[in-house]
Amino acid sequence: MDYAVRVSHYVDPVTFELQRDVILLISGSHVAEVIVGGEVSGGLDGLAEHTLDFDSALCLPGFVNSHAHLDLSHLHRQVPNGLSFPEWAPAVIAGRALPQPMIDAGIDDACRMLVASGTTSVLDISVNGDSAPFLSKHGLQGLLALEVLGWSGDAAENAMQHADEIVRAKFTLDRDRLGEDAGDANAPVKLAGVDYAFSPHAPYSTSMELYQHAFGRAFGEGRVCTTHVAESREEEQFIRDGSGPLRDLLGKLGIDLSSFKGFDKTPIALLLDDWLMPWLPRKGSDPVFPSQKQGLTPSPGTPQLVLVHCNYAREDDFDLLANTKPSVCWCPRSHAYFGHEPWPLAKMRESGVNLVLGTDSLASNDGLDMLGEIREAANHPDADVTELFKAATVNGRKALGVGQDAADLAIWGLPPGDKLDELLQGMLKNETPLYAGFARGNLIARAI
Repeated sequence: MDYAVRVSHYVDPVTFELQRDVILLISGSHVAEVIVGGEVSGGLDGLAEHTLDFDSALCLPGFVNSHAHLDLSHLHRQVPNGLSFPEWAPAVIAGRALPQPMIDAGIDDACRMLVASGTTSVLDISVNGDSAPFLSKHGLQGLLALEVLGWSGDAAENAMQHADEIVRAKFTLDRDRLGEDAGDANAPVKLAGVDYAFSPHAPYSTSMELYQHAFGRAFGEGRVCTTHVAESREEEQFIRDGSGPLRDLLGKLGIDLSSFKGFDKTPIALLLDDWLMPWLPRKGSDPVFPSQKQGLTPSPGTPQLVLVHCNYAREDDFDLLANTKPSVCWCPRSHAYFGHEPWPLAKMRESGVNLVLGTDSLASNDGLDMLGEIREAANHPDADVTELFKAATVNGRKALGVGQDAADLAIWGLPPGDKLDELLQGMLKNETPLYAGFARGNLIARAI
């Protein structure tokens, strides 16, 4: 065994029930055994190569940030507050043109923020794959969702070619230099802990052809796929009838919309009932996944599609969500930054989607800590704190394909309380210190 870790309080990642006096035996990237009761003759000595004994601590599954834009971290506090989404987007586009060393430094700092706040896995939307080496360097488990966008057929082809170039550069190593150790197209060598996914940007910026190309690739290769949808009122207006501020913005960016009159649908209906319909399960059927290849890929029976935001899901959309059961990512603090309508938490709960949480970027958020997202979400009148902690941990594992026995753990100072809901409430109301963090069985954070 690599590690033997004793904690006074442990939340089981399968049942999400509280257990007392637990010893965790970690072998490689997995929790090999959970000894409940904590009484082992001779203590921890001899159980593993390394031992950690926390007499008064709460061990939770590590946080999963199911939506981040780490390559925008250099814009932290650089974009004014109070902007509408169509006003905010040009500032972010301009920020992407800043020098690469500045972007890299922002990503590096962002990864430190993630580790220090108990996050062990992240689904990062990436334009150029810049975060891959930093996620690996800091020991995080990362999925880089390679972002593609474009309206025309040529743009679709170019976008996928660019994504493939990133895969070759970041995940497939040079055969001339490494010989047989370099891997091949079916099993590329990759950075430790990091794999890739696909992310068509949004239905207002991405054509049906590109969505189907990217999602077809993702499903065919058994990879996660994620997209922004129903994020703003302006998006809803543009998708329905082709008008509004987003049309003006896209026109300024050089997109020819002279013949576009809208789709007469909500953004969610456009995706789930039209563009992505061939790949999605329907009510009463289980998702059918290709054979699992390597890396962070979902297990059979888990959602493979992550819809981000869904702030403006409308009544008929919830039937589609109930039928297809994707993961849906709520970004509470970014939601508040833009002043959106209250998030439809109760309706999402009723539809049975796999609710997950994310931070979005530091261009619309003041932090990357998932506790901050839970605190913001807990202000919602329909919020249940235990449900929110599940969304930020075990539900995120399900969305990213992280196994239930993964040694992805965050060990916190014991907050006040006796029952699980009291302890979780205590974490939100008190400054609970992070004692240690494990990702893929590696100790990536240690405070005591």
